[in-house]
Amino acid sequence: MIIGGGVAGLSAAVELSSRGKKILLLEQRQYLGGRTYSFRDKTTGDVIDNGQHLLMGCYAETRRYLRQIGSEHLADLQPSLHIDFLHPRLGLSSLHTSRLPVPLHALIGLFGLKSLSFSDRLWLARVGAELLIPESVQRNRLAQLTVDEWLKRLGQSEIARKYLWDIIAIGSLNDNPSVVSALLFYRVLKAAFTGRRDNASLLMPRVGLSELLVQPAEAFILEHSGEIRLGTEVRGLDINGSAEVAVTTNDGERVKTHSVISAVPWFVAQTLLAKTGINISRAFRSSPIISIYLWLDRVVTDLPLAALLDTRLQWMFNRTLLQGKSNDSRFAQSLCFVISGAEEFVEMSADELVRIAMEDLRALVPQAGDARVLHSVVLKEKRATFSPTPRTERLRPAAQTAMPNVFLAGDWTDIGFPATIEGAIFSGRRAAEHAIGVLSNR
Repeated sequence: MIIGGGVAGLSAAVELSSRGKKILLLEQRQYLGGRTYSFRDKTTGDVIDNGQHLLMGCYAETRRYLRQIGSEHLADLQPSLHIDFLHPRLGLSSLHTSRLPVPLHALIGLFGLKSLSFSDRLWLARVGAELLIPESVQRNRLAQLTVDEWLKRLGQSEIARKYLWDIIAIGSLNDNPSVVSALLFYRVLKAAFTGRRDNASLLMPRVGLSELLVQPAEAFILEHSGEIRLGTEVRGLDINGSAEVAVTTNDGERVKTHSVISAVPWFVAQTLLAKTGINISRAFRSSPIISIYLWLDRVVTDLPLAALLDTRLQWMFNRTLLQGKSNDSRFAQSLCFVISGAEEFVEMSADELVRIAMEDLRALVPQAGDARVLHSVVLKEKRATFSPTPRTERLRPAAQTAMPNVFLAGDWTDIGFPATIEGAIFSGRRAAEHAIGVLSNR
């Protein structure tokens, strides 16, 4: 049995189903996907995500999962990494990896960043050299440091941090570099810029997240004789030694099973598992993400996506280029802006956030000066991820628990990476493998 139909729960269900196990998945909401889903906007008819996500070539687990469920063709991998950076005063600069061997391909690309001084670009090599040192040598030291502390020790200037490393850190760890774990950031950079050449490339979905990650997984599970129950909340677990687990649902049903994978967020698991003797730390803290969708009366940019510098917004996605023209001909262009680690903005009204988005866009793109917003949608995920501080990193639980037939999945568990789609998918597969070990002995 799997409790929770987010990406972690779906990953576990797909893995178990692919190995011939008949699964039962219980989801409290009336839809699957958890914090990763899409829906159709009523005004425009366009499919939009509850939050714009960046996927990467180094997401090996995600790519494996997409192949399993048959949706890999719905996302395009860049031939080589290309990211544009926009600054209100400095204009456009680009990071494009070269054809040189790894990791020189990335280093040469970073040297081409015009938003940094020549001296700052030279000092980037210090970070590259750190990535070549084995984690076994680095782990204890980096586990004690924040991203800011680590980068300062590597001689990265305030400008280099602000115009490059902070953008990557906030985008991947979803909180301020002054508080998040240097070890996690090291792992992110190492995964992206070492190994395969296409690890650093962006994986760009051409469809909504539900069509890419959720609906094909649901079909896969059902085709393999699995059962999915929506609108079913688990109220409690009763563990009878190591033989079986009885799950009580909101409608009073008591379902018995040999093993359970809990794939719910940490703030749900704290309550759900409290009476089982499985304790989830209360030290986890949420970090919000805001996505601002705008439909404009004219085309203002031909960039597919851009990292935004010295603005309140952090990323811009050109949805018209990435996913096609709007279903409504009144709208010339659709853009999405993202603010990660958005505590400062999360209590603002939708109107305020739209105003901020247009102010920043006009400062970055002169063509947007007279553009009008015809429609907007503002989405706030107040509990989008946990904040991965050095302290919190030590508290993330393993997949295996004190109960031999109860397992944990979720991007907040001890997967060694930040709270990403990749982490959620990996955690689900890992929990499934542990559950298979239990089931095979019966």
